[in-house]
Amino acid sequence: MVLKQMHLISHGPLISFKHNRSPAKWWGGMILVLGLALAFTGGTSWAKLSSSESSQKLYAQAQKEYKNLLYSRTQNQYRQNWERVITRFESVLKQFPKTREGYKSVFTLGRLYQKLGKISGRAGDIDQALAYFFRLEKEFPADRLTDDALYFAGQLYLKRKNFSEARATFQKILTRYPKGDFVPKAKQQLQRPALKVPARAPAISPVLLKDLTFTSGSGETRVVLKAEGTVKYTQKTLQNPDRVYFDFRNARWGEHIPATIPVNDGRVQRLRMTQAKGVPSRLVLDLDGTAELEVVVQKSNNRLIIVIPHHKKKFVAVKIKSNVSKKRPVIRTAKSAVSKKIKANQKTPVVVLDAGHGGKDFGARGAHGLSEKDLNLQISKRVKKILEQRYHFKVIMTRKNDNFMELKDRGKIANRNNADLFVSIHANAAQRKSARGIETYYLGSGSTEQARETAARENGDLVHSVSDDTVQEILASLISTTKINDSSRLAASVQKSLHKTMSKKFSGIHNLGVKEGPFFVLHDTNMPSILVEVGFVTNPKEGRQLRNGKYQKWLAESIARGIHDYLKEKAPSI
Repeated sequence: MVLKQMHLISHGPLISFKHNRSPAKWWGGMILVLGLALAFTGGTSWAKLSSSESSQKLYAQAQKEYKNLLYSRTQNQYRQNWERVITRFESVLKQFPKTREGYKSVFTLGRLYQKLGKISGRAGDIDQALAYFFRLEKEFPADRLTDDALYFAGQLYLKRKNFSEARATFQKILTRYPKGDFVPKAKQQLQRPALKVPARAPAISPVLLKDLTFTSGSGETRVVLKAEGTVKYTQKTLQNPDRVYFDFRNARWGEHIPATIPVNDGRVQRLRMTQAKGVPSRLVLDLDGTAELEVVVQKSNNRLIIVIPHHKKKFVAVKIKSNVSKKRPVIRTAKSAVSKKIKANQKTPVVVLDAGHGGKDFGARGAHGLSEKDLNLQISKRVKKILEQRYHFKVIMTRKNDNFMELKDRGKIANRNNADLFVSIHANAAQRKSARGIETYYLGSGSTEQARETAARENGDLVHSVSDDTVQEILASLISTTKINDSSRLAASVQKSLHKTMSKKFSGIHNLGVKEGPFFVLHDTNMPSILVEVGFVTNPKEGRQLRNGKYQKWLAESIARGIHDYLKEKAPSI
């Protein structure tokens, strides 16, 4: 990890230094800058803040620990060292809240969380950084660090692609602090195309979705939606549980239409209608099984007809105009969900199994000395044996013993061997000991805070080679590609097998489902790739089960069967 630039707060102006400068040269520059700072310190707002020998002494101690952390390439790689320094500055703020040292501590706490968030990838760290930066402006009189804090806050919003907040924050620097030293940089940021104020489009009233009915017959379930005008929609089918939804971007539900309509006819469980400010109105059909759809749109009457046939064949969309003939044009919008089975003359599938963590990277720690790195290796070896002996696959392991391997090197093994699949095996952990369950991830941005926290933990304190911007570019380039589609299907197959098998063999199995998350170990592979979390080592019951050889055996059986089922039934990506 290379920390390109850190900011420390002296009793004078903001001081910056580069990490690769020697301490001797740094202190030489520090003395010069401090001399200038003492000569020019002043201003009416700064004079409003008191200072004492006690506050200066406590702040100096915290500042010293901060400098030691920055200069140590080993210490600044571990979260607990950052948290220790954070506690030091929080102590200054608590004991001397309305002092110069309290003011500088608030700014430094924002910078600490900003740097820590860049390393950890945790959204919570960035939230803390933003809170401290804005607290500086809210609770203290304006001074030389206030525009600095707003500038860094704007940068964080920019990285999150929250362009409206970034624009407002940079603009605030120009209007409230026109003489601040960060004004030129704020002006430069506002020249970004993403931050330019967009031209207002003329307001368009949404189309009213006025009626929704369904009929159930022996051969089909038919859902009819009526609107007061032409509606634009997109549709998507999801699994675990099986459902299909339609998003209407230019429409809104009538107030009389309920949020849920039960159906329960063996094909459709219920209809769900959702509507929230800023997002499309949505119709969800919760299915009893994988049903195929026939969609008919009658433009003359502004109707959307959704047909779920009794026979599950294929997804077909039919468009009908008001003056169409009896022969309706059929537009096939998706391929058959099941392809031919693996042929005998195909090459032997190659599967790369990645036992998470290893060596100096212990992973999660459970009760009674349970270490995630050991558990991952044990289960991976069992999966390898089943795939080779029962299914005759070729299996390559990223590690066969307790050795450390960089995350970036694991995917390279799969690419170098032209693997068909990459499966990384892990165990989960949480501060809440009641957390339990099995879940499977594929690469994505992380739609929930829990997914992002799990990814941050698995990515580990030992990952520093990929910057936030680079990760976002990688994720953006992969979303909606064939790899992601196939990875999500592989994840669904393995998760389904895990839940089905483990629920039969053991009681209390909790299915956390299939999720997407920003896992470093998955982003470098060229083939479908997933990360399996087999349970929580921090849960007392699951921790005991995960130590048990019989439980590990059935976990391995389930993962291997899910891999086999995916390869056997693999269909082309849509």
